[in-house]
Formats: sequence, C-alpha cells, structure tokens
Amino acid sequence: MTLVPVDPPYIITADYVIPEGVTVTVMEGTEIMVAGLNWIDVQGKIVATGSAEHPIIFTSANSAPDLGQWRGIKLHNPNEVSEFDHCIFTYGAYFETDTLSDRGRDAQNYKGMLAINNSSPRITRSVVTQIQNNAVFLTGSNSRPVIRYNVFTRNDASGVRGDATIDPTTLDISYNCISENSAPGFILSNDNPDDSLGIHRIFGDPTTINVNLDSCDSHFNIDLLPLFNDPREGELTNLADYSLQSCSPCVDAGPVGADLDPDATRADMGAIPYAQAAGELRGRLETNLGNAVYRMSCDVVIPPGVTVTISEGARIEATGLFNIEVYGRLLVNGVHGNEVDLCACQTTNGDFVGGMIFFDRGDEPSVVRHLIVRDFNRVVVNKAGVRFEDCQFQSGFLGGALVATGVTAIDSAVVFDNCEFTNVGASAVEVLSSSAKIHNTWINGSRGQGISLNNVGTGVEIYNTIVEACSVTAVSMEDFCSPRIVNNTFTGTGYYGVHMKNNCQPTLLNNIIVNSGRYGILAQFSSAPFIDYNDVWNNGLRDNTLRITRPTR
Repeated sequence: MTLVPVDPPYIITADYVIPEGVTVTVMEGTEIMVAGLNWIDVQGKIVATGSAEHPIIFTSANSAPDLGQWRGIKLHNPNEVSEFDHCIFTYGAYFETDTLSDRGRDAQNYKGMLAINNSSPRITRSVVTQIQNNAVFLTGSNSRPVIRYNVFTRNDASGVRGDATIDPTTLDISYNCISENSAPGFILSNDNPDDSLGIHRIFGDPTTINVNLDSCDSHFNIDLLPLFNDPREGELTNLADYSLQSCSPCVDAGPVGADLDPDATRADMGAIPYAQAAGELRGRLETNLGNAVYRMSCDVVIPPGVTVTISEGARIEATGLFNIEVYGRLLVNGVHGNEVDLCACQTTNGDFVGGMIFFDRGDEPSVVRHLIVRDFNRVVVNKAGVRFEDCQFQSGFLGGALVATGVTAIDSAVVFDNCEFTNVGASAVEVLSSSAKIHNTWINGSRGQGISLNNVGTGVEIYNTIVEACSVTAVSMEDFCSPRIVNNTFTGTGYYGVHMKNNCQPTLLNNIIVNSGRYGILAQFSSAPFIDYNDVWNNGLRDNTLRITRPTR
C-alpha cells in the first residue's frame, strides 16, 4: 500500500494497524494527522521516506494542537526493518496513566512517539518535537534500531529512553541532537557510570568533541539548541519551518567522509539540511581562500592541526557579529594595494563583524599580513607568537586587539608591526598578563586608552609608535608593569600621555609626549619609572607636565 500527498491530509480516527506481512510506503510530502488517542500500530512494515524539500509529517488532527493529542507509532515486528527518513513528528506520545484496562497496560510498553518493542527500525534525518512523552522508547532484548542524524527537542520526557531489557552496546544511536527535553536526553537503564573507575556512560556524557568542536558524547550526540528557523510551537505543523539556521550546531555535525548532504558537505541533523551556498563561509574551514568575495554567515572555525591560507585580494563579508576562530593556523597573505578585507556586509544598517579569535591548541602561531579589518567588535589573541604585519584595524566597537596569552616572556610576544588602529573602542591594544611588541604602529582615536597594559612584567615593548587623539591616555599601565617604551610620540590625549599605578616600573627613553589634557607622565601608587631623554611639553597642567608620587630610581 502506498500513501501519497493528498489535500486535505490523511486523518486517522481509530488505530491504524499495519498487519504482519503488509508494507505501507509513505511518499515524500505526505501529511498524516491523527484524531484522538489512537496509534499507528506497525505489526508489519512502514517505509516513510521524505526529502529535504518535502518531509513527511505525522501530527495531531486537532485545530489547536498541543502535547499528547495522539498516542504515537508503535513498532513491534522483529522480522521487518521499518524506515523513517526526513520525517517530522509532533504533538503525540500521550502519557498514559491508566494501568488497569487492557489498552492502558499495553501502553506501558510503548511510552514514546516512536515506541520500539523487539523491533529494529531505521530512524534517520527526522525531527521529534513538542510531544508528551519520550521521543523514542525502547524495550525488548531484540530491539536493534539505527537512530542517526535526528533532532529530539522540546519534548516532555527524554530524547531516547530504554528499559532494563535493552543492551546499550548493541544500539546505533549517533549524531543526534537531543536538546531542551524535560528529562535527561538519554535514559538507558543498563547504561550506568562507574565514577569510582572513571567509566562514563556509553550515551549522554560529554566525553569528546565533534567536527564542529562542540561537546558531544562518545557517539557524537550533542545537547545544543538546534536553531530551527520557525518551529511555530502550538501551531499546525505544516505551517512550521524546521530548516536550520546557518549557526545551528546541527549543520555539518555528521561524520567525516560519509553520508554527505546534498550540498556535498557533512551530514546535518534533522529533517531539512542547511544548503550552503557557493562562497559561503560558516563552521569548519579547512580549505584555502583565493582572490574572491566570500560571505560569512556564522562563526568560521579553523580546527586544530589545520592551516588555512588566505590569498591577496580576498574579501570576507560578514552578515552578523561573527568571528573567525583560529584553533589551528591562519596565514593571511595580502600585499600592499591588494589587501585582504574582513568587514561587515552592510555598514549602512549598523552591522558589525565580530572579528578574530586566536586560540592556543599547539599549532604554529598564525601570521597575518596586509589585512584590513573594518566595522568590527574586537580581535582577541590567546595564542602566543601571533604576528600582525602591515594590518589596519578600523572602527572597532569594543576595541582593537586584546592580547591575553598568559605568557609574559618577550620571546613569545604577540607582534604588531607597522599596523594602524583608528577609532577602535576603549583600547587600541590591550595586553593582560601577556607579552607584546608594538612597533612602527599608528594609533588614532580610541574612546579610552591607546595602549592598555595590566600585569605584563617586562613582556612589552613599544617602539617607534605614534598614539594620538585618544580620549583618556596614550599608554596606561597597572599592576607590576615594566615595559620598554622607546622612540614614540604620544600627543593630543584627553588626560595623560603615560599613566602608571600600582608598582609599575617602565623605562621611557627618547619619547615625545605633548598636548595631553592634564599630565604628560603620571606615576602613582608605588610606581617608579626610569625616564631619560624625553620631550614632555605643552601638557594641560604646564607646571606639572611630569608628576611622580615617589622619586625615580
């Protein structure tokens, strides 16, 4: 028997039984609605194969749909393999409290939307949501289902629950998203941890990371919001849009080299895969970028052990506040006159790109040459030794660059050489408990500090740099900072040229510090700078252009 799409949809008003020996095939785009507390009772075989364009819907016939308005699908034929692919299941899995009647007692063996009793169906690329019990319920020692690439979310019980008759080691439950259910994502009675021996559950415990670097269990199941485009909870399912947003963790979360999506990327979870357009950047990036225009629709991740090269002339336009996250190594090879551009798509709407984040995962440090970053949030460097050469940072909202490597040795410094920072938030360069070399650089117009240092020891050098027109201070330092500040020009700041407090001992040689609103150099709270051959002139309090609260050494 074959069910094809019809209008109006199929409506089931009593238990729909598929007898043993009978196969019912459900074609893509078919909608099956169940009225009342009735089952789809599969004693034979059902093959429901939808598609990304036309998924199959199993739902309630109620005009005001809600959880538990029909019972669900029970599968109890050990000799047949039923199939559900690209299906959506909603508003079912009635929670049966009757244990006295025959029907009520029978229902205790089928406590889920897809209730499996000594059967082995294949459930793939489907969505089970807004139901009153478990998305999938397993009982019977002969149950061997394959459950892959599904999303089980917003259900009033677990994603997958199995009783004591189930051996978890025989199950294939992998690459699923189990999120926002009212009970733990997996409850399998024979899948218990032994914390004293350090043994984790087979399912459920986050023991590894998947290809998207998201935390997952040992079978790559994730517990993260799927980010559907428009699930329309409490409304008719045929009005909903269960496609995935670009930033969904379910996109490209499948295995490497198997079960490819129609767009030739890794498998997605759910009934409707995300279609990645040509030139679109999102998620994992493992290929080099040439001289072309790219559209960044979510965070881009360069994974550990991977080196990505961006060629001169490449332009990356971000559609939102997204970052390029570098766990591996990034080589940006722009040249003068043909720089690499990272920017927001539509600045007229006030859009910003997030920026870049460099993480420390053991790879060689990244090298970034002739990059222009515009209309961005901030660049964050947590990896020692990263180099920025001939780069421009324009219009940063939070700041220009934050260096927070935790390494203060000068030979591990993050380097900014011949760079420009203009209109870059609270600080052009902020260095926290880290080392940095700021050479031959121009900083113009931050809302706070040009360069901000905290607890850097002797790990910072500022040479041949111009800092001008910052609202507060050209160079600010706090808590045990002893940088070398040599051959620089600091001019036109709102308060101070150089400000230090709390046991700072910088060396200032051959600098020009002029036109500050208050003091050229201000040392406070046990700070003792070494100052020689500086021109400190025409600062706001002219008779006190240099103020030190204790003698210089």
